[in-house]
Amino acid sequence: MAIRLTVSKCPADPKVQEGSGIPWGAAVTAFAAHDEKGIAPVILSLEKSHALPRCDTCWAYFSSLYETEQYSWRCALCDSVNSFSEADIVRYSSPQNCPELSSSFIDLEIKEEKHRSENEFQGQPVFVAAVDLSASEEFLELIKSALLAALEALEPGVLFGLATFSHKIGLYDVQGPVPVVKSVFIPPELDGHVPIELEDAMPLRSFLAPIEKNKENIAAALDTLKPTSSWERTTAASQGIEGVTMGGQGFGVAMDAVLNYLGAEQGVTFALARVFAFLSGPPDYGAGQLDTRRYGEQYASKGEDADKALLPEQTSFYKDLAGVAVQARVCVDIFAVTDEYTDLASLKFLSIDSGGSLFLYANTDDSTLPQDL
Repeated sequence: MAIRLTVSKCPADPKVQEGSGIPWGAAVTAFAAHDEKGIAPVILSLEKSHALPRCDTCWAYFSSLYETEQYSWRCALCDSVNSFSEADIVRYSSPQNCPELSSSFIDLEIKEEKHRSENEFQGQPVFVAAVDLSASEEFLELIKSALLAALEALEPGVLFGLATFSHKIGLYDVQGPVPVVKSVFIPPELDGHVPIELEDAMPLRSFLAPIEKNKENIAAALDTLKPTSSWERTTAASQGIEGVTMGGQGFGVAMDAVLNYLGAEQGVTFALARVFAFLSGPPDYGAGQLDTRRYGEQYASKGEDADKALLPEQTSFYKDLAGVAVQARVCVDIFAVTDEYTDLASLKFLSIDSGGSLFLYANTDDSTLPQDL
């Protein structure tokens, strides 16, 4: 990695940077052949040595930049204290023999395992599409075209999963001759969770399909996606809590269930995963629902223009959910296609804090979703 700063010295704190009036930034080149000083990396092979310790909280690798004691070390990224294993204590008793302590620029050589059981997909990239069915036909047609284009760009070896959400979660098994969907209903309670684990509804290895063998089956499953019927939405909306009317879009519970679904097999089934979440409006059902009535009303009494005000988040639900995603090593990208207020101030944490991106499109006609995806 090479890091080049816009100025020769870094400001000591935000106050100094703000007072200087000078734009400050850094250009980071991941996987660079040399660092900013032209120095090649130290090569550390994990085949003949111990794997580097990793932070229990943020999964950062141990390096020469961290504070160490005899039995523990403090992560420089999240400030968590981690314990050394017995093997690590022996290893770091002679720090001069440890490349990771002699340089901050290291390449790890990890050999691929030659023997793998049939039930393991270890190391394969995983992509999961989570589609909002409490939407219009136009919304779903846009999502279908975007996902079909994305399927053509995915390389062999990728595992793909298709899930849907409304007042229930749908999991698709596309590895047979006919797509099969299993549904798990979302409880309307504001602090509720799905009544059963998704793994019990459909084993993860049935949900995640090798792209090279099932591309046509995935396309066939996408063709079956239909908006939630007005009868189903009316039924869900009638289950209001504390005077709040809910329309049947349980995004919060769905994401919590999917992240735990993937996280349970993290490190065994896959190295890391990416979830593409497609929203047609604000979540209004179950845990994580957002009260969008505050838009326009919150600033009316203060004489402020709500359209110009930067609204703070109204709940920490999605910030906490981002922590679950990081622990599961899952990155979440949110694609919102809507012209109504959706409270992205609350939703943004799930994508940004997990390493993903947040996209907003005002309508389906002018959307660049297929290209962005």
